[in-house]
Amino acid sequence: MLNSTSCRIVLTILLVVSVLAGCNKKDHTKGAPKDTLFRMVNPKENGINFANQLQETDTSNSIFYEYYYNGSGLAMGDVNNDGLSDIFFGANMTKSRLYLNKGNLIFSDITDEARINTSGKWVTGVSMVDINQDGWLDIYVSVGGNVSDDYHNQLYISSGDKDNLVFTECASLTGLDDNGYSTQANFFDYDRDGDLDMYLVTSSMKIPNKNTIRMRKNDGSVANTDRLYRNDGIDPETKIPVFHNVSREAGIVWDGFGLGSCACDINMDGWPDIYVCNDYISNDLLYVNQQNGTFKEMIKSYTKHTSYSTMGMDVADFNNDGLTDIFTLDMQPEDYYRKRIMAGNMRDERRYRNELEAGYSPQYIRNMLQMNNGEIEGQYRFSETGQLAGVFETDWSWAPLFADFDNDGFKDLFIGNGIPYDMTNMDFSELWIKTIKANPAIEFSVLYQMLKRDLIKKGNVKKPNVIFRNSGDLVFENKTSEWGLNQPLYSTGSAFSDLDNDGDLDLVLNNINDLASVYENTLIRKDSVNRNNHFLAIQLTGDSLNKGGIGAKITLFYDKKQQYYEHFPIRGFQSMVDPKIHFGLGEVTQIDSLYIWWPDGKEQFLYNIKSDRIVTIRYQMASFRKKPRLIPINNKLFARQSDKTNIKFKHKERQFIDFDIQPLVPHQYSLEGPGIAVGDVNSDGMDDFFIGGSTSFSGMIFTQGESGTFSSYTLPGLNNYEDMGALLFDADGDGDNDLYVVSGGSGLPPGNAFYADRLYINDGKGQFSMSRNALPDELVCGSQVTAADFDKDGDLDLFVCGRVDLENYPIPPRSFLLRNDSKGSDIRFTDITASVSKDLEKPGLVASALWTDFNSDGWSDLIIAGEWMPITFFKNDRGKLINVTSSTGLDKYTGWWNSIAAGDFDKDGDIDYAAGNLGLNTQYKVSQSEPMRIIAKDFDLNGSFDPVCSYYVQGKSYPIYHRNILLSQIPSLKNKYKTYEDYAKASIDDIFPENTLKDAYIRDCRFFESAWIENLGNSTFRIHPLPLEAQVSPVFGMLPGDYDSDGNCDLLLTGNSFSSNIYTGQYDASIGLYLQGDGKGGFSPFPGRESGFFVDGDAKALSGLTLKDGSSLILAALNSDSLKVIKPLRLSQKSIRLKNDDVSAEITYKNGDKEYLEFYYGIGYLSQSSRVCPVPEGVVSVIFTTYTGKSRKILINNQ
Repeated sequence: MLNSTSCRIVLTILLVVSVLAGCNKKDHTKGAPKDTLFRMVNPKENGINFANQLQETDTSNSIFYEYYYNGSGLAMGDVNNDGLSDIFFGANMTKSRLYLNKGNLIFSDITDEARINTSGKWVTGVSMVDINQDGWLDIYVSVGGNVSDDYHNQLYISSGDKDNLVFTECASLTGLDDNGYSTQANFFDYDRDGDLDMYLVTSSMKIPNKNTIRMRKNDGSVANTDRLYRNDGIDPETKIPVFHNVSREAGIVWDGFGLGSCACDINMDGWPDIYVCNDYISNDLLYVNQQNGTFKEMIKSYTKHTSYSTMGMDVADFNNDGLTDIFTLDMQPEDYYRKRIMAGNMRDERRYRNELEAGYSPQYIRNMLQMNNGEIEGQYRFSETGQLAGVFETDWSWAPLFADFDNDGFKDLFIGNGIPYDMTNMDFSELWIKTIKANPAIEFSVLYQMLKRDLIKKGNVKKPNVIFRNSGDLVFENKTSEWGLNQPLYSTGSAFSDLDNDGDLDLVLNNINDLASVYENTLIRKDSVNRNNHFLAIQLTGDSLNKGGIGAKITLFYDKKQQYYEHFPIRGFQSMVDPKIHFGLGEVTQIDSLYIWWPDGKEQFLYNIKSDRIVTIRYQMASFRKKPRLIPINNKLFARQSDKTNIKFKHKERQFIDFDIQPLVPHQYSLEGPGIAVGDVNSDGMDDFFIGGSTSFSGMIFTQGESGTFSSYTLPGLNNYEDMGALLFDADGDGDNDLYVVSGGSGLPPGNAFYADRLYINDGKGQFSMSRNALPDELVCGSQVTAADFDKDGDLDLFVCGRVDLENYPIPPRSFLLRNDSKGSDIRFTDITASVSKDLEKPGLVASALWTDFNSDGWSDLIIAGEWMPITFFKNDRGKLINVTSSTGLDKYTGWWNSIAAGDFDKDGDIDYAAGNLGLNTQYKVSQSEPMRIIAKDFDLNGSFDPVCSYYVQGKSYPIYHRNILLSQIPSLKNKYKTYEDYAKASIDDIFPENTLKDAYIRDCRFFESAWIENLGNSTFRIHPLPLEAQVSPVFGMLPGDYDSDGNCDLLLTGNSFSSNIYTGQYDASIGLYLQGDGKGGFSPFPGRESGFFVDGDAKALSGLTLKDGSSLILAALNSDSLKVIKPLRLSQKSIRLKNDDVSAEITYKNGDKEYLEFYYGIGYLSQSSRVCPVPEGVVSVIFTTYTGKSRKILINNQ
């Protein structure tokens, strides 16, 4: 009968059964493309006949052991010191094997004569290490297996006799015979006492219900807590070191289901840290070395989200910026069919929220590329950019490895993957549960036979491994077929080495039920001249306690470039790469300099090193260098300023989940504030500001004092509104600024009174009272408000953006053009939208608007940005607004536009624009030929609107939703798609044929890049994507300005969105970005660690505020977080305060150059900045023009 523990495993994990499988010795070397980078060496050539063969039976299969198909690893290193790398293959059910490299890619099996015997051990990870520092590599074997298996790890110590190489098992003598289900051992000097300690990644088969949400344990009491073994020196009797478990005292106390780890110096403090990959719900862990023998777990401080069921990992500087990046693997498939049959993708929003409340980090099912942003404000921070890079989905993946396989100077990425049977197939899981419920006392062997046939029908996940070429610009290209790796395999362990010492890296794979693979890299052939793919190989000779130099850091400098490497060879999954270090150099034939930092702090420089050779670097030549006392030079352009200004505000939200009302919306609309409005509220000549609140939390007014500090008070009245955009302007013509606040959010039913916008009238001293009758009925969820005297009648009119009607999404709500008809104290705004422009009544889901004279005719035109629409242009024809988008050249660039800003970016005398969009760090890849689309109607005639989004996957359009989500909204589809497989095979056209789309509302998105828009004149434009660094997340805040005082218009960006659904994941990679303009339309991105501009979190409004002394502040609003205040350090402090009706200026410089500026009431996203005209050095005059065309000239005295 089923025992209770096994029952819990069955019911929770939903595992499946495999079939009896023999060792497949098919010759995969046939049929591969000729002249590929890699050539699969025939086993008959190389002498390697090893296969990790698994033979399932009724009692030994994945039902009993859920890690049955995790496979085993391999390790590479020169065990006989002959200059050639040898290979040790781990095995699960057979014997592990050691192969000596005889040269020319020929190997000899010496396992038996070397006296290595792992029989009876389910070997998982494999490591090579010189444990006793005698100059000979030893072998450490990690052991796992089913609950009743022997878990004791093994340590084989080399005899050091090249002619009679044998190994002796000594794990118990060293204290390393751990029996806690080990995955991989990693040897490095964590306490910097000179010798190598061991970190042991641990899992457990004895813990049931592994994906159950529970309180996380951090006391080291749980069986699946990793171990840290400290090396306490050589035992004088045995002549080998003794290790002791110091896990608890060192802070290694968090539980998890460990599948991999990498050591690295994550914060560049000289002390090795540890990143741990954890399976199931358990978080990945980042143990940061505290430099006192202890670690602190800090994953949430360094990353925003992680993979969900993390498999293998690698750490390397993939973008050559001198910082270590992190890559982790999960199981997200690339093809749509497999995406929709996997159980892991069925987590719902409530489950996700419960995970967060229980203390888990946000976790999503996909590969993660964590790009290191460096140290900013005392903390190293990472941005996850795997979707931008194109490496986020490679199916059931095990082992990632960064290495420069084409020797071009950039590290490429290999990923080993595949599993004999998909243990997460939803249809099979449902059959499993039904069978268990119907037969609760069933024997496992009987259950296996009952389910086996159905499992076979589901097929396997035997796919080619994947290799990506690093293009050098944050993006990778899939080169799997072109480089010759298109053979279907189940590859778990993977490692690389230059096996034939020809200067390029070869690959070795440990496969399940197939012979091990050896791929020869044919980049450098012995009969050819190496012209464009040079290399440098490095062999380290360390000190007496660490002869391999584990933990050393190497930086190469050449041609104004650098490459950075940390020497920790345990990488990938259950494996170790060759300790010999490899750099590709492209066309470079000589390195300018090489810097090495040894683990004890000694340093060494080598100069003018020729390429295409192996260099041995010896520790004995290094020395401690006296650090010169340097006076720090601050070249940053921005600095955090919150504490010095007394500006303290934290935005809060009451939780409301839009998906509970409308499951099919692609993201929520209840988390889109707050906005900021800047202006003088108390008539003292200094700028103050208002920042919006949310339901139950009032907005705040901050007034500037003489010393540049601020005082605050709450906006009066009810706080039942969700504040969005706000505007300070003179509504009643009495000379002071009144306040308009847009009401938004999506947590109220349509037509609710708290969707009404509000106009607060200023008494001239900063005290506001709400005007009850000034505005027409606007019970709409809105976004931004912006003002201009568009009809030239001498007062400011308003455009208010309608954002969304959640229950009728994506049908556009009303937007409003409000004419100012105020007469003295009779304040009134009239809705004239229909009479001025019918197209403006419901133009789309509008997020941002800008009044600007885009055709230079002296009349303020209107540009709006929103979702499922292009940037839309309305020409002002003497008070009538005409939609001219179709003739601008931009009508095909539909997107999820968030914001619009302006500046003369190419210095040609007219105004150009910048627009924030979704970005490219998303699973939704769009183009003009393959758009993302939404179709909406009441498909099942139940009275509710059904908005269905689709996107292209591998050339075909499919719904973005999993079956459960779509069927919850349209239950009538259940009869058509009774199984997950049926649904997974259906395209959007299959689900909604043409005849069902009559009267449907259909829109699309064909362009997701944030961009600047070049004004070509004659109301035509050209769109230019901003640099890739600006595409890592949705852009909301946009603030143009000359922040480096070089005469060119730069651009500040903020963004992110925490509103997405669980299968999309939150967009959180942005930390703010300074783009330096070159005056020609080009922008150079400066990372936050260099510029000082740093805005982390769910950033929204971004405004500039001028202080009394002429300097400025930048205000960055964040949803559900604290307002950030940043000071530009080199922005011109000379400016002229504008009059209320000033709209533009012509600036004349001493050399005769002229510059044209516009001034705005509202710019960017929910943002209003100070209305001042900057006066840079060299300006001799400024001519201001008002909305009505009047002008005045001011002469500037530059003496």
